[in-house]
Amino acid sequence: MKKILVAGRPYSNGGDFLIYDRIVRVLKKAYPEASVVLNLDNDAQFQIEKLNEYDAIVTGGGGAQYAEAYVRTSFFYQHIDEITVPIHYMGTGLYGADGEDATLYEYPYSDEMIAYFNKVVERGGQLASRDWTVDTILRNSGVKGVIMAGCPAWYHLELLDKPEDDAVFQGGFAGRKVKTIAVSNHGLTKNAQDHNKKLSQIEDLISFLQGRFPEAKVLLTFNDGYITKYSKNYNLTLKEWAEEHGVTCVDLSGDAEKFKELDKVDIHVGFRVHTHIYCVSNMIPSLLIEEDIRGYGMNETLCLPHITAYAQHSKPDEFVANPYLTAQLSVLLEQMKTQGRIDYGDVFRMIRKCYQTGMKTWLENVLK
Repeated sequence: MKKILVAGRPYSNGGDFLIYDRIVRVLKKAYPEASVVLNLDNDAQFQIEKLNEYDAIVTGGGGAQYAEAYVRTSFFYQHIDEITVPIHYMGTGLYGADGEDATLYEYPYSDEMIAYFNKVVERGGQLASRDWTVDTILRNSGVKGVIMAGCPAWYHLELLDKPEDDAVFQGGFAGRKVKTIAVSNHGLTKNAQDHNKKLSQIEDLISFLQGRFPEAKVLLTFNDGYITKYSKNYNLTLKEWAEEHGVTCVDLSGDAEKFKELDKVDIHVGFRVHTHIYCVSNMIPSLLIEEDIRGYGMNETLCLPHITAYAQHSKPDEFVANPYLTAQLSVLLEQMKTQGRIDYGDVFRMIRKCYQTGMKTWLENVLK
């Protein structure tokens, strides 16, 4: 029996657990006779001889994500010359300020990091990018053989198998009764100096949505939970304010199953990429407010509107709130309601196309 190791280092972010959950599901579908072993031990120190008994190693996210410091601390980077098994990266992403040309074409990978990525590919592994923006950066940096397979969290297998004429593809917002709205919290809250500005922004957003949909219940989701290393003050202050204003807070940390809380919502509007991804993968209308290149790349790839948390010509590390955010959302929601702007059936068709053209190619090569 062939054996595939799926290894990663998620901490608390529920979105990371969603990535691995769906990687495992697509691998089991592609290779039903194989043994797929999941290891999410953040401090895993593998025994090389045991590692080399597998037929393939798969790691999600990772790759170019979290800048070079994150990659350099990984077991696979540190022991690449001892590992004889092909390493397959899936959903490779990265941090960056925005999607401007200077970011895309001047991303500062070191020669050592590019050499590592190329060694992975030369030894039979793969580097699959999460979106076309990341794909552009990797290719421009000289990384060979990149596959744009999308984010594995896109792939809800039951819906992917639905025929084109299924009612699930009638994914418009027009005429939809809005009973429940999900709002996801900011993802970039490590800088305490930005907390008050971001709290003011999300409080205004929630108040705007409550005013526009006065009969709707609002769920406020926290992908990392409430007590986090850098964002405890932001999270707990926001939670207290939200509950005082009739909002139900939901902890999505540490478990992909928690995302099922979103199955009952009618629309998501917020800042978290994987809350957005979960919704669109389930044909739930969703508007992602971009905090950095991760949100930009996702909206760009799925042909969704670019709405930023930060003001034009400012950078996320010098946070200035977008003064037009609620005005943009007001117009966009009206366009969606009255003229059907954004067909989420079309968004899902694009996801399915990426599955057919990118993910399947990647899957076929895992045990080639």
